[in-house]
Amino acid sequence: MPTELNPQDLLVAASHRWGIEMTRLRSDLSLAGSPERTAWRSVVEAGDNRLFILEKIPSQVYSRKRRIAATLQWLSENGLHQIVTCLPDVDNETITLINAGMWHGLWQLSPYVAGINLDRPAYALDDWRGEAAAEFLIHLDNICKKHHAEPYNESFSIAVYCRTLFSTLTDQHPDIAAAFRPFMDHLEAHFFPIHDQLPMGFCHGDFHPLNIIWGQQDIRAVIDWEFCGSKPDIYDLANLLGCLGMEDPRSLTGAFSGRLIHCLRKANIFCDASWNALPDLTIAIRFAWLSEWLRKNDRPMIGLEADYMALLLKHRSKWIH
Repeated sequence: MPTELNPQDLLVAASHRWGIEMTRLRSDLSLAGSPERTAWRSVVEAGDNRLFILEKIPSQVYSRKRRIAATLQWLSENGLHQIVTCLPDVDNETITLINAGMWHGLWQLSPYVAGINLDRPAYALDDWRGEAAAEFLIHLDNICKKHHAEPYNESFSIAVYCRTLFSTLTDQHPDIAAAFRPFMDHLEAHFFPIHDQLPMGFCHGDFHPLNIIWGQQDIRAVIDWEFCGSKPDIYDLANLLGCLGMEDPRSLTGAFSGRLIHCLRKANIFCDASWNALPDLTIAIRFAWLSEWLRKNDRPMIGLEADYMALLLKHRSKWIH
């Protein structure tokens, strides 16, 4: 979105659509999560000093965004309060059309939740973060099981994803494919044959420390639910552990991960089959991160990912407490 456009036109139109007087953009406030998930976004301030996030939605993801908004509303109504729901407009729509010249498009509005920036990588030494993350996953699991529902049941197979990605990689970048073939061979032999038999559950889909808005000793909100849906029930734990270790491999056996796993084992929400699959699922999910480095043509990160997968594979029986 060009910065020279007059934001006042947008603020007037958005104020009309949501019935909230929006007075100015707050570009001085940072936003958590990935900016690539929307076409444009900013914190806006209302006349009563409340803060909101105003986001422009690409038209091709309109249907999915509406379903995600409905999912978050359902979760909130059933007791999961550490999420940010979209605010309905004057017509009770969570995504609205704004026709304001060059700002024309689909928009959504949600409350702005302030957080405390992570002290990276030292945060991995905080055991309270592991307990807080575990409590969130336990609460999410309990809500879905209590209501016998998966609020957004679009399924996803990491096995199909890895195979598709690796096939493309073999065709287009055979040198890179060669570096990752040992990990694919391992998954083909030990994980993919059992993938479809794993217990499924509703998962956030991208649960990692930067998609959590942290307070002093708690989680204020979990954001970026774009990849939510039905997955192996231990998927969110696998993704979180993988991200912790990528930042610093010592984090795999650090206080955050140790407390996280302890609390989840104590809660008994995952069966032995899920726990046994956890190391290999963690490796498989790293292929989704590899896809990000490939998309950005980030050769250093591609190399680092290969080194990290090698470490995960070598020590797969040791870092799950």
